[in-house]
Amino acid sequence: MVYFSPSQDGSGDTGGKGGGAGGSSGGNFSNYTAISILGPTLISPEHLNKYAKSINPSAVELGGLYVLYGDYYGIRGDIAFSQALLETGYFRFGGDVRSTQNNFAGIGATGTPVRGASFATPEDGVLAHLQHLFAYASSESLPTAYPVVDPRFHLVSRGTAKTWTALNGKWAVPGTTYGQSILSIYGRIIDFAVADLKAMRGRV
Repeated sequence: MVYFSPSQDGSGDTGGKGGGAGGSSGGNFSNYTAISILGPTLISPEHLNKYAKSINPSAVELGGLYVLYGDYYGIRGDIAFSQALLETGYFRFGGDVRSTQNNFAGIGATGTPVRGASFATPEDGVLAHLQHLFAYASSESLPTAYPVVDPRFHLVSRGTAKTWTALNGKWAVPGTTYGQSILSIYGRIIDFAVADLKAMRGRV
């Protein structure tokens, strides 16, 4: 998959793709390698959407879908949303994948002219993203409430990436700091949500 550097999001943080804690805001997790793909979603859909729009006012609102499907598959939907921001340049696209493809995770995109998979709806695009993450993070059978829409699900070596940094060199090649870049964005979302809640408390 071809992905954008976190420095392209307008936040001024150029450290995410470099692989360390990087940047002055967010992403300063004590141990990147310990953060698993499977787990609870902590950030609300409202704050996910609000953060994306703080960078790109035209960003499509997908926070609810990432939380919904994340909860169903037992995946950190808020961090998956962070991955989508990385892959799409905060839903600006502008790379090889077009917005009309509803491909928010760069599934199958390896660079021009290979633009990757296309999905009929945004819902299918988010669902495929979460299914692809499930394939990497778990060796269990995929739950059956939703159809398999990820065209590359069966091509994944199941259960080979249980943490976000374990996606390095798998989801993106060479992608040596791919997972760190995702978590750097997630750290900024946490900072944004905390600041927003503090401001809300001050208005009560």
